[in-house]
Amino acid sequence: GRRMMTERLYYADSYLKEFSATVVACRRSGDAPAVVLDRTAFYPESGGQPCDTGMLNDAHVLRVVEEDGGAVLHVLDREIAGGLVAGRIDWARRFDHMQQHTGQHILSQAFLGIARAQTLSFHMGADASTIDVDLAQLTPQLLASVERLAADVVFRNRPVHVLETDRENLGSLGIRKESRREGRLRVIDVDGFDRSACGGTHVGATGEIGVIFVSDHERYKGGTRVEFVVTDGVVTPMRA
Repeated sequence: GRRMMTERLYYADSYLKEFSATVVACRRSGDAPAVVLDRTAFYPESGGQPCDTGMLNDAHVLRVVEEDGGAVLHVLDREIAGGLVAGRIDWARRFDHMQQHTGQHILSQAFLGIARAQTLSFHMGADASTIDVDLAQLTPQLLASVERLAADVVFRNRPVHVLETDRENLGSLGIRKESRREGRLRVIDVDGFDRSACGGTHVGATGEIGVIFVSDHERYKGGTRVEFVVTDGVVTPMRA
């Protein structure tokens, strides 16, 4: 059949909470009904960031996954009729992911700038996120410098821009890490600080992140696994 591509509304606007769309396919995912839409604001699980949840009409969106070929599959708790649907994402969950993901870009660039340490992988959890950095030993002095730099970027409230480019022009943008993606590329630009090719959702200015707090770190595969939380002041992290 013809390849279905879902238009990703969150690419252009991470703050879009409600949208309307048309059901283009009904499928099953295990025992659950699932639909593909022509356009969606729901973020599918990828790049270390968990998926969005929320509602499509009166059905709960339980999981959102990316299919081969670019379609986004919404797994539901009940069947919905085809045609036009109204979608609403769980905004508290999404905004937390936006804060954490932008916080990760800043922390990764801080590790690179201060310790020359690249980030090898990123995972966002329910309570904390981790990055694996290419650093044999993380001293208290080094960690303090990294946290100070990250805090400075947050408090200066730098704008976060979304740039569109292609492979040919990627080199001129000075991105932190090589991207292997083909075609059009989306680059997240933390003004004057970091540029990274990324398909995730991000805040519009760094001040919205709150505090980037490194909660733990451990030796991991010859490098260091760094656990961090992003808090907007609702929770006060305490060092044990």
